[in-house]
Amino acid sequence: MTLLSFVEISKSFSGHLIFGPATGIIRRGERIGVVGPNGSGKTTFCRVLAGLDRPEAGEIHLGKNLRLSYMEQEPELDSERGVLDELTASCSEIRHLEKKIAEYGKRLDAGEKLHGRELERYGAMMDRFERLGGYSLTSRAEKILTGLGLGPETFNQPVNSLSGGQKSRLALAMALIGEPDIMFLDEPTNHLDLRAIEFLENFLLETTSSVVVISHDRALLDKVTGRTVELLDSHVTIRPGNYSAFSRWAHEEAGRLERERKNYERKVEKIEEFIRRNIYGQKTKQAQSRRKMLARLKPPPTSRRALNAPNWEIDISRNSASVVIEASGLYMGWPGRETLFENLDLTLMRGETLAIIGDNGTGKSTLLEILAGNLLPNKGLIDRGRDVNPACLPQRVSRPAERRSVLDFMSARAPELTVGELRNLLARFLFTGEQVEQSVDSLSEGEFRRLLLAGLIHSKANLLLLDEPTNHLDIYSREALQNTLDEYSGTVVLITHDRELLSVLATRILEFSSTGRAAASTDKVVEYDGDYSYYKQQRAERERALIKPECSEPARPSRAKKKDSGPRQLSKNEIRRLKERKAYLESEIAGLEDRRQALQLDLADPGTYKQQGRAAELAKTLETVKGEIEEAYREWEQLLEYD
Repeated sequence: MTLLSFVEISKSFSGHLIFGPATGIIRRGERIGVVGPNGSGKTTFCRVLAGLDRPEAGEIHLGKNLRLSYMEQEPELDSERGVLDELTASCSEIRHLEKKIAEYGKRLDAGEKLHGRELERYGAMMDRFERLGGYSLTSRAEKILTGLGLGPETFNQPVNSLSGGQKSRLALAMALIGEPDIMFLDEPTNHLDLRAIEFLENFLLETTSSVVVISHDRALLDKVTGRTVELLDSHVTIRPGNYSAFSRWAHEEAGRLERERKNYERKVEKIEEFIRRNIYGQKTKQAQSRRKMLARLKPPPTSRRALNAPNWEIDISRNSASVVIEASGLYMGWPGRETLFENLDLTLMRGETLAIIGDNGTGKSTLLEILAGNLLPNKGLIDRGRDVNPACLPQRVSRPAERRSVLDFMSARAPELTVGELRNLLARFLFTGEQVEQSVDSLSEGEFRRLLLAGLIHSKANLLLLDEPTNHLDIYSREALQNTLDEYSGTVVLITHDRELLSVLATRILEFSSTGRAAASTDKVVEYDGDYSYYKQQRAERERALIKPECSEPARPSRAKKKDSGPRQLSKNEIRRLKERKAYLESEIAGLEDRRQALQLDLADPGTYKQQGRAAELAKTLETVKGEIEEAYREWEQLLEYD
């Protein structure tokens, strides 16, 4: 069933075409990924579809009584209400129905009887309230907030006291909770840690809403979406399939255009050669005819992807010693705050990629700064191997105070290069022509990140310490960075939430955990001697083992920790985490029960069977939800002893 259609829509700004013309539809239950370079018009395109902006040309047709939600990339939330109250208040229809039902309830309690249309209206409101999940609104809100990393400690916190990242997570929760007909999400994984991203993925896979998501997260796009919209140089391309399928098609298309270009050049060269040889000879007329033919020849279009694809390579000045860094007994904490890590031992070998992952605010960046030599630990020793040449890319870098051009900024980092060589280097990072004279403070966050990477890559360092290097990078720059690091012969320490990057690059994982997130380990830092797939497998086993403490632990903590070899008494922290897990499961079960009831109501609706394949899809989803309920109840029963 088509919920929204758009025909030949376009949008311009100050005479510059942002996108268009574009034609397409959004069907019920469809999940669409929107991709493209930074500044290509993705947000504008989605705002136009959502009715927040008007198209300059073309038409948009919406279904009747369509409910939409839109998550802004940088939300403006400044309420004095608590986080939980703000989230439930965003469900305006449920709150309105709740108020009206309460008014009817008071009349009934007073002995008044309802008749005719008023009774029908009251029954319809009750039915609508139930179908919208009004009875489980609070439990759903708590589950979504917790899943997105806003735990119970934030539920009563005033919204205007939240950080920018926390406000983004709340805005995302507000877009998700109502499960509207269509939800538009603009970069929803920004500010989310890995667990929150996984929660979001599962939510989007289970929701009955249609989803339009702008994202540079390739793993999310591949897992969630079934159609891809690309905005590139004002052109809108719509293709079936997830991002990987789209990328394969785009590369094949680029290859086809490249072959056409070469054929065109060969044809032009052949005609020009004929003209040169015969323009003044006996075949003058034929040569003149060929000249006219040449003027009519049109070159094939150039691949837009080729023009927007960065080209990066990293050379190293020399190899380092086999042991790059050896750290022992590291301890770090701040006065009056919880210890970040203690007794941390770490050995980093040449050629490996150590990925540091975990909850936000748990000390990942602090450890990276210590390894880079920019920060001293409270306790512990760090030895750096012979010939180690490090380069560090922090998560946040201040722009120069004085007004400097892109060319001057890079010249300060590569003083040995001539102006021509600097321009060639910058061109590989998509700074061409007059762009190199652009002021650094006028660059977007994505452009500034690319400029920093240009300096880092030119440094020829044999040890790279990267803190969220894909932040603000568009999807093409992320692919370029991944390919570059995959070919890099040096050593990498990498903090990232980009699972595609982790899957391809990581050879070892260091996971940081925070208390209060139902962590699967009593240790704040746990090391996994394997790649990202190994980490996911071991983490799942650790979480299952937490329910049965007598099980041995499959992953090992940082080397200063000792493994327990048998049954032991649970610590207070472990018991607290188990209680938090039990409370979380109770909230999850309530949400699943509500989901089951909604599915059963949909299956009981005769209109469902008018949509081809809809009933079968609902029945399959219902069986999945029933299985999840049973599994959640089994785990909950095992935790009853911790009341």
